[in-house]
Amino acid sequence: MTSVALNETVLKNSRREVDEWLAAFVARNGGFVGSVHLSEPAEEGEIVLVGSHNLPPSVRNGTAVIPIGKGMAGTAAQRRAPVVISDFQSDTTGVAVPGGRAVGSVGSLTLPVFDPADDTRLLAVVGLGFPERRDFTDEDLTKYGEDAMTVLTVI
Repeated sequence: MTSVALNETVLKNSRREVDEWLAAFVARNGGFVGSVHLSEPAEEGEIVLVGSHNLPPSVRNGTAVIPIGKGMAGTAAQRRAPVVISDFQSDTTGVAVPGGRAVGSVGSLTLPVFDPADDTRLLAVVGLGFPERRDFTDEDLTKYGEDAMTVLTVI
């Protein structure tokens, strides 16, 4: 098996402090994989990966820059609401992109994070994946969403 090198975009945008926050966020919430995309320094209509936890290099490269509306993170940014998938591996909605299945996540969610001073300004999208199927409740989404807001301490 050949190893995949991280591309220049991933290396340029990676932020160690976000990776550290994300590792703690994933552990606190019982997941095994996570990501953080920011709306800045992205171009208009895109979000960029700045933090990851347990994402294979091929997935990091493939999600380095995401158009708004594509995949789970891009869809959360577009809808301005959490996106949940109970079983990422068998999802047929079109939101779960095939390349993302390499992560091995089953229950998955992405959470948009807005500027506390301007709830129309998207700052980040935080992704969290679990190794088992999950049916997320409104209470779960509130809990994970509140915790995702703590990313503001490192961005």
